[in-house]
Amino acid sequence: MARASLLPSVIVHVVVVVAALFLRPCAAQSRAANISAVEAAVRDRAFQLLRGAGQLVDVPLPANLSGAGVQASALRVRSNALWADGVSAAAGSSGVVFAIPPRVVPAPFARRVAIVFERFAGDGGATLFAAPRGYALAAPVVGLLAFDASAGHDARVSLRALGAPVRVEFKNLSTAAAGTEFNASTARCVTFAASGEVAATHAVASGPACAVTGTGHFGVAVRVPETPPAASASMVRARWWAWTVGVGAGGVLGASVLGLAVAGAVCWSRRRRREEMERRAMAGEELGRMTVRGSTMPSAKVMRTRPETVESPSWR
Repeated sequence: MARASLLPSVIVHVVVVVAALFLRPCAAQSRAANISAVEAAVRDRAFQLLRGAGQLVDVPLPANLSGAGVQASALRVRSNALWADGVSAAAGSSGVVFAIPPRVVPAPFARRVAIVFERFAGDGGATLFAAPRGYALAAPVVGLLAFDASAGHDARVSLRALGAPVRVEFKNLSTAAAGTEFNASTARCVTFAASGEVAATHAVASGPACAVTGTGHFGVAVRVPETPPAASASMVRARWWAWTVGVGAGGVLGASVLGLAVAGAVCWSRRRRREEMERRAMAGEELGRMTVRGSTMPSAKVMRTRPETVESPSWR
């Protein structure tokens, strides 16, 4: 009865593992679709506001995005001004500052560039972006996007720094991660891929700040101490039962293989004996058989000549 009661728990564990393996790609695809939808909404609203060159403006977003903690601001700048002066702008009201230094050019080249700054706070960042294993996000994830303002909404460009790199300065990191004190020596700057997965990590610079390349989404993660979960008595019994079943199945399989091997050897021996008897029987028909004092031995057939009467000469 105890083993029967443990069987459902083992099945549940197997189902959970298989589901995790198959659902992980689906979760990544879902995050990528959500991130793409957010970027499209922010881009469309930003292009509606950036009709002419001007200063940094806040981008109002739909209620479903603003309620999830997504904030955005945008700026339209000429490429020659971007090359000569650079841009310094804050992403939302969180104190995250993008410092784009001089000697930065759009790639491919565009005469006017629309730069969009995003901020994902609260559940929005935790849902769309996955922290590295063993780490937790210590600040809202921010995004830096750039578009060719003259070519349309879909003309996305990158920002290539030919001098100093672009810096993303994060503030208030000590209180961003609940229950975790910020430690710059163990913290990591994280660059996220379009799917929300971690693409690259590197050390945090003084400031604290992260030096980034091109455009994309960036964040800061701190190491979280891992406490190994204590194995419960039911889990121990389930593992012991699974190990016992595995050993028993292996023993049955080994005995089956051994039995098949013995049966095959016996059949082969009988077949060889039958073939030998048939060979001997064929040899006996050719040579003949004779019994001498209870022993049977082969014998060849002999044809005897008939006696003939020889007339002897008469002696006189």
